[in-house]
Amino acid sequence: MPTMSQRIRQVAIVGAGPVGLLGALELARLGISVDVFDLLEGVDRRPRAAGYGPSAVRLMGRAGVLDRIRQEGLELYDYCWRKPSGEYIAGIKDVFNPNREDRYVTMPVDQLTQIIYEALQEYPIAKVHWRHKFTGFEQDKERVVIFTEHEGQARRFEADFLLGCDGGRSGVRKALFGRHFPGHTWDVQIVATNLHFPDGRMEKHGWSDISWVIDPDNWAVICKIETNPDIWRVSYGEPGHLTEEELRERCPKKLETLLPGAPAPQDYELGRFSPYKLHQRCVPKMRVGRVLLAGDAAHLTNPMGGLGLTSGMADIGCLVDCLGAIHEGLASLSILDKYDQQRRQKYHTVTDAVSTANLKRLFLPGEDALLLDPGLRRIEQASRDPATAKELFEASDNLTVDMTPFYDLKPREINGIAVTV
Repeated sequence: MPTMSQRIRQVAIVGAGPVGLLGALELARLGISVDVFDLLEGVDRRPRAAGYGPSAVRLMGRAGVLDRIRQEGLELYDYCWRKPSGEYIAGIKDVFNPNREDRYVTMPVDQLTQIIYEALQEYPIAKVHWRHKFTGFEQDKERVVIFTEHEGQARRFEADFLLGCDGGRSGVRKALFGRHFPGHTWDVQIVATNLHFPDGRMEKHGWSDISWVIDPDNWAVICKIETNPDIWRVSYGEPGHLTEEELRERCPKKLETLLPGAPAPQDYELGRFSPYKLHQRCVPKMRVGRVLLAGDAAHLTNPMGGLGLTSGMADIGCLVDCLGAIHEGLASLSILDKYDQQRRQKYHTVTDAVSTANLKRLFLPGEDALLLDPGLRRIEQASRDPATAKELFEASDNLTVDMTPFYDLKPREINGIAVTV
């Protein structure tokens, strides 16, 4: 058994998004008490991520929420790349093994977060503190003191560790590094919209479950996001300097250009409208003492390929593995340095590299895309060759890190009592 000084009594998490809440759920399942703090009054309802790869799906399964997510979500098997006219360039269909438990799943992130939150409420040792603004922390070798503000009152909490899972504008990251966040911001932005087509337009025109539109000026991702076949997510690119007012003015024309049949505003219902900047950034360290970062608090990427939230979930799964090993006396605190090294390496070699290539592909002229992009040619080959399709799927499953090789404490018995050395 681990010593009493090594057992983790309390973890604090800033950020009640999917990464923070999934981490809290995993820790609570290990018997570790968790406090989660978030500035909002409840689950964030903005339209953002919707697709989750194998690394994220496995963690959902481990946390006990995957069955419900699959029941209420979607599994998409038809992917293609098009010109703004709708002309087909390349695609793959029904090539991913439907029997794999970690196959892709699609669900709007707010629905996903709600499911995780409801599962977390089953654990009395986990508590979510809504409307708590994180204001700072202090730490020493033994603990972290977290400061928040709630309804104008300063509050103070203690924990063994503090996890910053509070997104791209992370207060925890800023408390560690100030404005230092290495990387770059793209000179384009994306507008994420949810559209309802009462006339079943997309299926009538035979559009794929997910379509990437390739064009220097009118690039986009258009996909199903709900079991209702008339609800679609249309995320399209715009110049980075435009204001939200200008973006709203341009929206009808953009949708007319991108969608089949050139719909007018009266042909659809515009639901959520959420513009946001695109970044490729990563912190210099994901561990500083007893404070650790995960997800967008640690690194940012553009959404092409769905690697942002999937990477964040891979982070938190890895971090929970490390904390669990410490809690059970299988690893010393030095494993948290391995977490930092391994996760930043995954960001730079996989998340950043792949998402950047995916985004740049959309900037190509549609008529020359196959000629100019080897990745697109490989996708076209996969549509004809199951072996290539399998390779593509397996290549998408490379965000998880096995931390067991870094366990550095071995249990043994002294006078019949298990101890760690």
